[in-house]
Amino acid sequence: MQIITLNASERKIGTKQDLKKIRRAGNVPCIIYGNGTQHLDIAIPLADIKKITDTPKSYIIHVNVNGEVHPCILHDAQYDPITDDAIHIDFLAISEDKPVEIAVPVNVFGNAEGVKQGGRLRIGVRKVKVCGPMEKLPDQIDVDITTLGVGKAIYAGELSVEGCQIASPKKLMVCEIKRTRAAAAAAAAESETPAAEAK
Repeated sequence: MQIITLNASERKIGTKQDLKKIRRAGNVPCIIYGNGTQHLDIAIPLADIKKITDTPKSYIIHVNVNGEVHPCILHDAQYDPITDDAIHIDFLAISEDKPVEIAVPVNVFGNAEGVKQGGRLRIGVRKVKVCGPMEKLPDQIDVDITTLGVGKAIYAGELSVEGCQIASPKKLMVCEIKRTRAAAAAAAAESETPAAEAK
């Protein structure tokens, strides 16, 4: 999985007015916690935060605080309801010695048989959680739908990632080919053809 480095500055826990002052200066209040790491209150420029929030990608994030690098993942984010900019970020500290659980983008590809027959592709989720060593985490999970027929679906439990386990529920629907009127008509015509030929 790709690594991105964000430079942060320490901040003191303050009032709501102090937090507003941080945001007016173009920064986002953040915290780092977990994995035995001492709780750190930091601020990171909004422009840098957008690199991890305004993208479908997932990253291992190296948060640099005064020269000390903390490997993290994005754990939670709060957004402004008007601007949709991040106003607070929670980073979860991780370790190379312990398995990491993170949501990974799903890359659905292929021209499904069901779509050729008039069905409609529906994407259920954009990311699936995986758990594994940091060095084994993939950038994305490729899902080939070429042979997927009408009324068929692919679930998280059917996916596999070398060196990792799928952490999302097995019954989580990743994608499916929805039956449409056109697909139903094509199926009906196909079933009638042998009967007509028999006559």
